[in-house]
Amino acid sequence: MANSIEDKISLFTKVIIERIEFDYEQKKSKIVEYYENKIEKIINELEKQKKQAVENAEKEAERKKQQFILKTQSDMRLAVLKKRKEFTERLTKEVKKRIRTFVGTEEYVDFLQKAIKQVLSMFNPDQFITLNFSIDDIQNRKQMILKTIESVRSENSFQIDAVDNLIGGVFVKSGDEWMEVDFTINTILEESDKLIREVLFSRLNKEQ
Repeated sequence: MANSIEDKISLFTKVIIERIEFDYEQKKSKIVEYYENKIEKIINELEKQKKQAVENAEKEAERKKQQFILKTQSDMRLAVLKKRKEFTERLTKEVKKRIRTFVGTEEYVDFLQKAIKQVLSMFNPDQFITLNFSIDDIQNRKQMILKTIESVRSENSFQIDAVDNLIGGVFVKSGDEWMEVDFTINTILEESDKLIREVLFSRLNKEQ
């Protein structure tokens, strides 16, 4: 009888232990699965964050590269414009220097005579006109100027004036101020300055 009770207790104990072990294995399996899933999610999130960080870093690097390129291009354009301006100013200065030298030569006297005759041919001989010259021309070449004018016009059909800012040449205006003809060195210089810029910019653009 005693053996029978001990056997029952032993069997019951065995069943309880097996149940506890079964429950433990199930819970362990669930816990392991839960943490494995959690670890996988964490790893996936870290990978996602890592990928996003790399993408952000690449975008920022590209943005900075573009900024650098644009700044470099802008700096280069400004440098080219500055050099163009400096070179143009040097050329213009040299042209003015040579023109001022030219005004003191015999070649200029021939130029002025031809300029006067050409301008006068554009006006009616009976039309009263005013001829403007530089102060230097009036002071040093007045006789030649008068002789050239009077060779094609009567003495009472014109007057000559000296103008402060004129470098050379002649500017003629009709008495009624309806007609003006500009054959001055000033205008020639302005036109040459424009030509210098056009030629220079055209050459530089081709070289670029």
